[in-house]
Amino acid sequence: MAKGGCKAFASLVAASPDALATFQSAADGGVTAFCPTDDAMRSFMPKYKNLTADGKASLLLFHAVPVYYSLRSLKSNNGVMNTLATDGSAKNFNFTVQNEGDKVTIKTDASDGVARIKDTVYDKDPIAIYALDTVLEPVELFEPVE
Repeated sequence: MAKGGCKAFASLVAASPDALATFQSAADGGVTAFCPTDDAMRSFMPKYKNLTADGKASLLLFHAVPVYYSLRSLKSNNGVMNTLATDGSAKNFNFTVQNEGDKVTIKTDASDGVARIKDTVYDKDPIAIYALDTVLEPVELFEPVE
């Protein structure tokens, strides 16, 4: 992640034992991670610092799904996806993947806009990592937009 323009996000994952362990264990069975670029993280850090330790770990885990998706398969998988932060029915932590032409976007109920995949950082089955132009905000941690 760090080499693909997501150094700040990678550092936060490395500094969170819960998030790091979950990412590592998910990698064996397949995982697709969406890392916000350093620019996106820089503007989001004030919000991040206000989260609890559990909230920080959940936010980091919200940026990955427990399935390997190539960019091609993401383009054909429109709809709601569970993330690594999903905890049964108690905490959904889902987002919606949508396609806009040749672009893949991700939408959450806590954000007016969509996050766009800017670049493929790494893609070798069973792990895919894509750089996003913004931080994904789960409605479980942030107020939903009206």
